[in-house]
Amino acid sequence: MSNYYTRYRHLAIEGAKPAPTAQQIAAIEVLLEAPLPPAFLAFLQVANGACFDYTTDVPDGNGGVEKMGFNTFFSADEGDFCDETLVGEIRAARKHTDMPVRILPFARDGGNFMVYLDLTEEGGGRVLAYVQELPDWTGKRAHGLMELAPSFDAWLDSLYIDRDTVLDELEHSVSEPSHLEAMAQWLDIGMPAWRRDAGISALFALKQVELCANEQD
Repeated sequence: MSNYYTRYRHLAIEGAKPAPTAQQIAAIEVLLEAPLPPAFLAFLQVANGACFDYTTDVPDGNGGVEKMGFNTFFSADEGDFCDETLVGEIRAARKHTDMPVRILPFARDGGNFMVYLDLTEEGGGRVLAYVQELPDWTGKRAHGLMELAPSFDAWLDSLYIDRDTVLDELEHSVSEPSHLEAMAQWLDIGMPAWRRDAGISALFALKQVELCANEQD
């Protein structure tokens, strides 16, 4: 069986670059004007520039939550502007949004929504999300900066695999045995009880039969 993921706690990490050098960490901290928290540094050793497919609950302003995925983690590489490096995203945010020092953009959702570490004295290491406003016809959502977790560790702990996402991907996206195998590893890491979920396990078994039949044709 192929190893598709690197594991960090309950998270399956994919496509990470080598761990950052001391010089790269120093460059980030000098620009940030703050030391990186130990929990963030530990994650960066494993997930430098990685992807991790998990859901974050973001307050919707109406007493509920909106499910989002800030799944592209920025790398410690030397960066310029808006290039998914920690240094480049700090520079871009300061130029275009007047972001103050000690605020670190560290991941995005694939678009313009981002998550930040607030290392100011007032922020104390909390994780913030920036979410854009939706048009009126959508019913809107809460927008702007909002707190997701009091610390980076707490934010990691809050990430989860959304069951509806699993069912949708099994039904509509999985088309190769290798994809199904990778999905099983992802679920084993992030949703260990998935084989006891009747809906997921039944659809997974059906997909196995379907792909096996396709290979035999």
